[in-house]
Amino acid sequence: MASILAVRQGLVERLETIDGLRVHQYVTGTVSPPAATIVPGLGSETSTSRPAIEYDKSFGGSVLMNFMVKVAVSPTADDAGQARLDTYLDTRSDTSIKDALEADMDPIEQDGDIIADSVLVTGVAHYGMIEWGGIPYLGADLHVEVQAR
Repeated sequence: MASILAVRQGLVERLETIDGLRVHQYVTGTVSPPAATIVPGLGSETSTSRPAIEYDKSFGGSVLMNFMVKVAVSPTADDAGQARLDTYLDTRSDTSIKDALEADMDPIEQDGDIIADSVLVTGVAHYGMIEWGGIPYLGADLHVEVQAR
């Protein structure tokens, strides 16, 4: 099975291409916005019942990994925070989280080996106030599917 750690690292590397966005590979107790965190699974607030990891998606043993990318931009839901969040949710821009993660649909490689064939941001599961470490932030949850080997 593909390494969840390796896939997470690949996603982090792609998000780090967005200037000014602090990226966390693991769930932290606190964040300093603007920040994005890679969380395995879809979270209880989504309407889907799909598991975090779906094994044996093909005869070759591929794995579908579901991640939530939690983005926090501001401690308040003001106009500036919403405008900033909107830029992260746009497409075809230097600050697009979707574009950074999908990286022109290139596979994720590690040490010259392909570990994931595709990354697809399927949607925004939540937009508004989110809680992180007991503190509310304006943010969004993006659903990311990774087809791994």
